Amino acid sequence: MPRFSRLFATTTWLFAASGSIVLGATSVTIGNGTVVGVSDHINGVEKFLGIPFAEQPTGRLRLRQAVPLQESFGTIQAQSFGASCFSTRDNSTEQSEDCLTLNIWRPTNASTEPLPVLVWLYGGGLTKGSTADPRFEGTSLTGISQKIGKPIILISINYRLGPFGFLNGKEMAELGLLNIGMLDQRLALHWIQENVGAFGGDPRRVTLAGESAGAVSIYSHMMAYGGRDDGLFRGAILESGGAFPLTPPDTGVFQKTFDSLITNTSCSSLKGATATEKLDCIRDLPVDVFRSKIGSATGQSIDGTFSPTSIQRAIPAGKYLKIATIVGTNTDEGTTSAPTGINETQQLFGKVAEGYFRPQLLPNETVSTLMSMYSTDPSKGCPYNTGKFRFSPGKLDKMACSIFGDIVQIGPARMIAQNLAKDGVPVYSYRFNHLKSNATSISKAIGTGVEQDFVFSNLIPEQPWDQQMAFQMSATWVSFAYGLNPNGAINETGLPEWPLYGNEASSMVFNGYGSWIETDTYRSEPVQYIIDHVLSDGAS
Repeated sequence: MPRFSRLFATTTWLFAASGSIVLGATSVTIGNGTVVGVSDHINGVEKFLGIPFAEQPTGRLRLRQAVPLQESFGTIQAQSFGASCFSTRDNSTEQSEDCLTLNIWRPTNASTEPLPVLVWLYGGGLTKGSTADPRFEGTSLTGISQKIGKPIILISINYRLGPFGFLNGKEMAELGLLNIGMLDQRLALHWIQENVGAFGGDPRRVTLAGESAGAVSIYSHMMAYGGRDDGLFRGAILESGGAFPLTPPDTGVFQKTFDSLITNTSCSSLKGATATEKLDCIRDLPVDVFRSKIGSATGQSIDGTFSPTSIQRAIPAGKYLKIATIVGTNTDEGTTSAPTGINETQQLFGKVAEGYFRPQLLPNETVSTLMSMYSTDPSKGCPYNTGKFRFSPGKLDKMACSIFGDIVQIGPARMIAQNLAKDGVPVYSYRFNHLKSNATSISKAIGTGVEQDFVFSNLIPEQPWDQQMAFQMSATWVSFAYGLNPNGAINETGLPEWPLYGNEASSMVFNGYGSWIETDTYRSEPVQYIIDHVLSDGAS
């Protein structure tokens, strides 16, 4: 299909008192109707916000796989973000069940050739997150793509969270309704294939990027259906993604969460009913009742189709989509996931055994061996390079941060890089090592998620080292999306040449005062022990 066969665009300008063009309306027509967005003349970007990509997942469609839009929506004013999906941990944005929307940014004066597409999946543990998060506003990143001569289309996707997107239990398994939040993403990727051409994008050149649970989502799509290639994307950027052991959907804690919607609501008379009868009743519950009565244990599980196994099994077995990948972490990841107030090794022992989103306790021998590889000296702990200073009262808190950071993010990233390199897949590794000048939580240091402001160049401080770091990150991510080569804008960024991970385990260290290449072998002994003995424990 020719690029503009379904594209009808008009623009209406708004003028400032000086007569200069400020904002205007711009429209694109696709199969389901006309989308009226905003044209930002100053930044050279057009944006279309809150575009529905599925039927409203409410009523009879609650707790079902997302259904493609069936009818025309006529003309929609796509000039503000749609409602966020209900979160279990954050109420900072307008939230609704009717939340399956996406957002598109494109350069105003793009090339006449179809443009590569970068798709963003937010993190939040599959329980919170939203495309309306101001950190992910795409104007700056899209504008930079035009400035460096590598224009791209940027898209961000909402998907269902917590019990709305990741409810488990034997009933959900019986009806084939597991991991529907991931399948929301999958449907959005199909929507992009069908519609991005109308916005000037090239559906054959799609790259996925995401942080934390967003990165987990992306490698889940890489492993989906045993690594089947549905032609939905050709590249991946994994920022601080974990590698949590997946379990079957009918574990005790998962089943307890599902049962809470029966035993604690007007559905209590259906305890012995069929799965279909139970789900019919749950779908009729008022949303506030659903939210208040549901248990807390939700998440991705083994479903036999989309998620046939855990990443710890799929990657070493080669059952994944072998595409060019960037994978990386931040220096002080453990400050986000580790327990604090730890003063005794025995106290830490129990916490390490319990782990972070683990389905079962680690064996005592594994915990003992792992802990023996980390120093109790706070000067050697995380946050790194902070000497003996403690940011929380526990004597062993910095040791705990080292262990948890290595288990939750550092080990998984290294495992992915090692295996992709072994399979001959182009993989680039990085460590983000820059703390912005106005950081509000020094105790977290360069912890999980801090790189996102830099990737999107959405920084408030004007210090040159912060702004330069942001430009370098944005330009590098854009270059990878444009041509699967992060070095495509090296002349503009001034960064060193970023080599493939390869047998040398080469990795980029991003730092606003001067980035460099290192060998990815820091804490090699404990991290390798984690890869070999901890990550796979309990994984199905």
